[in-house]
Amino acid sequence: MFDEASSLRHPANRNRVDAFLSNEAAQPVAVASASKTFLAQRPNTSLEWNTTTGTPAAIAGKLSMPMTGTASEASQSFIRENPGVLGLNAEEVEGLTEVDSFGWAGLQFIRHQQTYQGLPVFGAKVLVGLDDKNQVRMVTSGLRSQISVKSSDKAISLREARQIATKDLGEQAKQRGSITHETVLYPTQQGHVKAYHLTVPAHQPLGTWEYFIDVQNGEIVDSYNSMKFYSFYFAPRARVYPSNPDKTQLATVMLRDVKSPYTKLDGQYCKVINEDATAAQASTTYRFDFPPDNTHFDECQVYYAVEKVYQYFLDLGFRGFTVSNPYGKANGGQLAANVHTGNKYDNAFYDPSTGQIYFGDGSYPSNANGLRDLAKEVDVVAHEFTHAVIDEYHPNMFGSEGSALHEGYADYFACSLLNDPDIGGYVVPAPEAPGVLRNCDNDVRYPNTSAEPHDRGQAWAGACWHLRKQLGQEVADFLIFGSMLILGTTAPTFKYAKDMLLLIDQAWCGSEYKAVIKRIFETDRGIPV
Repeated sequence: MFDEASSLRHPANRNRVDAFLSNEAAQPVAVASASKTFLAQRPNTSLEWNTTTGTPAAIAGKLSMPMTGTASEASQSFIRENPGVLGLNAEEVEGLTEVDSFGWAGLQFIRHQQTYQGLPVFGAKVLVGLDDKNQVRMVTSGLRSQISVKSSDKAISLREARQIATKDLGEQAKQRGSITHETVLYPTQQGHVKAYHLTVPAHQPLGTWEYFIDVQNGEIVDSYNSMKFYSFYFAPRARVYPSNPDKTQLATVMLRDVKSPYTKLDGQYCKVINEDATAAQASTTYRFDFPPDNTHFDECQVYYAVEKVYQYFLDLGFRGFTVSNPYGKANGGQLAANVHTGNKYDNAFYDPSTGQIYFGDGSYPSNANGLRDLAKEVDVVAHEFTHAVIDEYHPNMFGSEGSALHEGYADYFACSLLNDPDIGGYVVPAPEAPGVLRNCDNDVRYPNTSAEPHDRGQAWAGACWHLRKQLGQEVADFLIFGSMLILGTTAPTFKYAKDMLLLIDQAWCGSEYKAVIKRIFETDRGIPV
């Protein structure tokens, strides 16, 4: 039933946008001229170009005078006063829609979605960062310049688009939720296409399938799977493994933030769902004491792990699952975690359509090539949690490099949290297998990997881990989390993410670590300059 291998091989994983993103766009003359004037008027300001769009990827420095009003109003004023440097005309400026805002490291960030003729341009956003005086200090962007869309009187219905998508998934397809939709402009080699964006949650083939279907002719413009697999005053207490059964003994820990009356694993930050049984109940002394082979043990283990990881990210400045996560929005930022998913299911995943994380029991030892119970390893939980964090700020991150960055960031933060570069050390049962799924302390160079996201993501995770070895966890975590936070596009390349890392260093650390970052990410790893 839950077979991610066949999902990854399914022809619906088209990812055609990769070819579009790999092309370098020329800088429009008007944008280049406006940027030159903009920089000349603002000494000590830096600008990095987005090679995919031909417009600036990042601008940093004192970009404006202090402004009155709210941060939202100030960000709009800045864009209206400087449309040319962003590659926009007056009409396109008015088409920007504020979609998000958050504070981090002393700045207030406002994110705007680009629209054209009333439709969102998929992946095209601009993020404006302002200080406490409403002075713009940073802009990151994935905006598109000179958008044009062919018009036609012909159009297929939404019902027809749904039929096209479900037929494409195959006769054996089984849905696990309602199909949602919006109409967008999607980038192609020939320009932008007006398309129905359908999200199809499916049990078979397992995934959250994103379809972009041409409104005019019903052609499948692109499709991909957005599910992120692991692949690999009362004080309630529980018995858990602080790391995993191979590395740590069972320990009694306090379960924080459990809601009154403190008898179920439902807390401020986490709710655990057991797919095989009713929810675990605490004893009269508020103890969740279950042996490791009891169905409720995994509930305790995952609740403990999610709380631990949530606090780790809150300390880095995470806002919680409050805006983009479907479950978190409806439940005060809480994350739902599901245990005993499937039948001897050899994986874990984050599902953007539900905003929840899921953990299979594994098929070992009945299957010598299978995995052990994925709920019993904290780094597995941390990995899937990180996918949810990225999706909270950057829903629909796409492209093969965007997916690889998703995996690379998830591996890095899971390992950094536990101060251990190995990931999956318990779930992979040695001696039948090498003993770990992946290792962040690696020398993998970009792009000398396959395009499979976990494989390519090792280059990013490895570079981040080596930065941590050079700078220490506190500094590295700050820089890397910041780079993830300010991505100005939902289709980032490794170069783009690396440039955001340099931008965080420049803005908050005075470029103190520039040489180290460039050596590790560019020289050692081969990420483009």
